[in-house]
Amino acid sequence: MARVMATGAAAALLLAGLAGCGGAGPDGKAADGKAAAGTGVDGTGVDGKIVMCHFSEVPLWALREGRPATELGPVGRAALKGTEVRRIDDLDTWTVVEESHTRLALIRELARPQVQGDGMVFTHEFLDVERFGDPDADGRPGWHSRASGRCDLRRDLGELGVADVTLDPAAPPPGPDSRRISVLVHERDCASGQRADGRIRLLGVEPTAAEVRVVLGVRRVDGYVTCQPNPATPFTVELDEPLGERVLTDASVYPPRPISLPVTAGRP
Repeated sequence: MARVMATGAAAALLLAGLAGCGGAGPDGKAADGKAAAGTGVDGTGVDGKIVMCHFSEVPLWALREGRPATELGPVGRAALKGTEVRRIDDLDTWTVVEESHTRLALIRELARPQVQGDGMVFTHEFLDVERFGDPDADGRPGWHSRASGRCDLRRDLGELGVADVTLDPAAPPPGPDSRRISVLVHERDCASGQRADGRIRLLGVEPTAAEVRVVLGVRRVDGYVTCQPNPATPFTVELDEPLGERVLTDASVYPPRPISLPVTAGRP
């Protein structure tokens, strides 16, 4: 199994501003080939103030302090009547991300997470309505649905693509003495059905009393690619100390999620 560590602009972008990044060389890679000493992730699983729902930005303040969609003003309610905007009868379950004269964005947490398989678990639903297209009678473009669907919330990895991570069922399960943990990395981006060997980056490792949080991303394939399911890629996460009784978590997800064995799609 290949061991590939944090390098390049994506790592610099992701880990910028974190304390204690000493020990890394000029390319962002530690001399011993492991993730640079002190490169960690905070308890929310994000370093900045934004998480991503697929390609839509969601400010953390909206998740924590956003007003309910029942408080939408006339502009937001007009947007909900736009072209191809699905009817919403339960506004009290939605939170306002943005309400402006050009965009309405709402988000809500699903009552039950939806397991998609290969480590992918959707936890939220997002609605994005924007003004675009031909002008209406008032001279402005009309309201149209821009995006609607379910997602998981993730940190922005910059140049790197998103990957879902599971334990490798073909390897021994991690135990208290484990310092090398075998995982499977499931690349989401189109990659012509190729494995991600040589393209996986370990961007951060942060041990806490209860968890060991890791952030993994995948360098996208250059050039023309086709879109079909990508096979899982074996990868070894190396720790500086034994795992102990702590849980290995994926901190590219908000909030960090335990890395477990693959689960069949459709199971809660």
